Amino acid sequence: MELVNYKILVAYIGTAYKGWQIQPSSPTIQGVIEALLFKIFKERIVLIYASRTDAGVHALGQVANFVCEPKYNEKAMLLMLNTQLPEDIVIKSIEKVPLTFDSRHAKRKTYYYRIHNSKIKDPFKLNRVWWIPYNLNKSNMLEALELFKGKKDFSAFMSSGGGAKTTIREIYDINLVEHDEETWLYFTANGFLKQMVRNIVGTVVDIGRGRYKVDDVSKMLGSCDRTKAGVTAPARGLYLEKVVYEE
Repeated sequence: MELVNYKILVAYIGTAYKGWQIQPSSPTIQGVIEALLFKIFKERIVLIYASRTDAGVHALGQVANFVCEPKYNEKAMLLMLNTQLPEDIVIKSIEKVPLTFDSRHAKRKTYYYRIHNSKIKDPFKLNRVWWIPYNLNKSNMLEALELFKGKKDFSAFMSSGGGAKTTIREIYDINLVEHDEETWLYFTANGFLKQMVRNIVGTVVDIGRGRYKVDDVSKMLGSCDRTKAGVTAPARGLYLEKVVYEE
């Protein structure tokens, strides 16, 4: 029987997991899905994936793929997976793709970060946003975000242990969108370094608080030194929105 390559679109709340990538002694999104695939197909199936989200990070559109014999149709597979997965993980779609498809080879990815800027905490947003009770200068934040656009060396915004072959990334677009008491920061790039978005968000929030000036961003980028940039924003406010494979 010929092998088939399946592409899956996954959404999850990352609060209860130590990130996407499988770990031997901690619950992960990949680990949960692979364990269920083993149960269904009776063979070891390894997921190839687009983005290794950190512990506590969420996703609306994580992409993964796996190769196996076609024992079930896509509709049946979708039903079997979603009826047995935990409530905080959902397979949104399954489709057959060419054997040459590799979910790691994305053209661009979009993440967004949710900031709840209010004097009073909202318990219904627990583990979904970064609650910031002090005033932020949104004009300065937006001006600072513009400085991150383009093809740059983002060494100063990569956390240790990333292991990337190159620290050069290109950010195509950044947007700041207001949703009542929330500010959502959108980032679209050809790829991201370890905790890069969270480090940029933390720095921009520091600028909004007045800890840094807008002009300091260029100095931080030029330094290629993580210690010169701002704090790392908490994982709970970060969402992988979508992964794009065609221009």
